[in-house]
Amino acid sequence: MKKTNWRSFVSIYMGYSFLLMSITGIVLYFAPPGRVAHWSNWTFLGFTKGEWEALHTLFSFVWVGFTIYHLIYNWKPFLNYIRRKAKEGAKLRKEFAYATVLTAVVFAGTYLKIPPFQTVMDFGEYLTESWSDENTEPPIPHAELLTLNEFSRTVNIPIEKILTVLKKNGFEVPDTTIKMKDLAELNGVSPNKIYETLKAKNSKTSPVSSRYAPGSGMGRKLLSEILNENGMSWEKGIAALKEKGIVVTKDEKLKTIAESNNTTPMEILRALGFVK
Repeated sequence: MKKTNWRSFVSIYMGYSFLLMSITGIVLYFAPPGRVAHWSNWTFLGFTKGEWEALHTLFSFVWVGFTIYHLIYNWKPFLNYIRRKAKEGAKLRKEFAYATVLTAVVFAGTYLKIPPFQTVMDFGEYLTESWSDENTEPPIPHAELLTLNEFSRTVNIPIEKILTVLKKNGFEVPDTTIKMKDLAELNGVSPNKIYETLKAKNSKTSPVSSRYAPGSGMGRKLLSEILNENGMSWEKGIAALKEKGIVVTKDEKLKTIAESNNTTPMEILRALGFVK
């Protein structure tokens, strides 16, 4: 048998890793936010968001390790390459300068949030938030981690009624201390499916303010979107904010308006009367 060529093995693995990291990076670019993904059991090509994140992270770590190994294993050829290029003088300096400038431009553009770098990030946020609507949003962020008792208090439905509704609809409920995600997994559905079943039987679920809880992603929505969702005109909304000393000159994301007025998105929602 031929001896294993470790240099080839490392190179081939690094190629596979690069391909997989590219794929997982693209998927995570447009995947829904965690609160929506975990609540609705979102999957893409059979993998959950958590699994895509795990693949991306672990392949990245191993790729870094193999890169270091590859560099050490090929240290002499690498040094010889540098020495050979150093003899070319001006050409190496020009290549080095180009690479340095490009790196600096990407870093500065990303940090300063200027186009086209911020445009790429804004488009990613748009794709991410496009998964969010009234049918996929949990009553509060990461509601799947609540026990059934805690969820009962959150959506303002007596636990007795929850148990009755779930059992009538064929859900197995071992006890009220089970977490929503575990209850959903036990019954082969998403936590959102359980919530939808409860909402169909009770009109008092999820107070309006819970939709705007911290971490719900509301800060990334445009002010006009929030006003439209609540049936309030732009003029009335601006007037209500002006009364509270909040100045709005143009339609922007809620978090941007909050930052420019030295306040928080929650305070703006409160000024509009959407949160008590």
